[in-house]
Amino acid sequence: MPGPPLNIVPDAFWDVFVPYSWLHFFTLGVCVLVMAAIAWLGRAFSKTQAARLRRALGVFGLVYWLSYNAWWNWHGVDVATGLPLQICDVNGVIAPLALLTRSRFLRATLYYWSFALSTQAFIQPALQVGPASLIFYWFWAQHTIILAYAVYDLAVLKFRPQWRDLMRCYAASAIYLAVVVPLNAAVGGDYGYLGNLPADRIPPFVAGLGPWPARAVILVVLCITACAMVQLPWVVIRQVTRRREPA
Repeated sequence: MPGPPLNIVPDAFWDVFVPYSWLHFFTLGVCVLVMAAIAWLGRAFSKTQAARLRRALGVFGLVYWLSYNAWWNWHGVDVATGLPLQICDVNGVIAPLALLTRSRFLRATLYYWSFALSTQAFIQPALQVGPASLIFYWFWAQHTIILAYAVYDLAVLKFRPQWRDLMRCYAASAIYLAVVVPLNAAVGGDYGYLGNLPADRIPPFVAGLGPWPARAVILVVLCITACAMVQLPWVVIRQVTRRREPA
């Protein structure tokens, strides 16, 4: 008598995203390959070709950002949840603008926000749905664009963060806080994960910081520290380079 059908891939795989599952690591691998390929192309191209690629990436990033937010709010904007005001939403428009304009302020903000903050979307993604939902693909594509553009700025455009760039990042962060903190209080939102929402409605790593408003203060301090930490490798690199220079 034949046994029950072998279900190699559970049905839940399509509907539910489980952090640190094989799907998580497989998706991470795909995202890393895309980032590496974009940086490799930029370095392999001639100067003229690399400039065209930079502009194409910038336009693509803007079109993608606009398309994603239009799709998300197609049936109306929920002011408490639908505005593109999470850090990665804002960084998602900063990334293409940084490549297009090469503004030092935007490039500095992109570097620190990407490597200190947006990388958390890959490490501990706030995602519940699996490949059956378009949100799954929008989520990973958006964050891959952000980090890929930050890597491109380092590897191809030779952005090298200075301490003054960290101050630019802190200025951008202060502007962000000045917008989202009063907005959260007014509409009951959780932009920047700084709002006063119950623990079951926020990501576990944020809930683990304790009750509001203490967790909001702790989160801000952690972000300030994380941005400073991604500056430290460049301090070491410059010190090593100076020592190797002939007297």
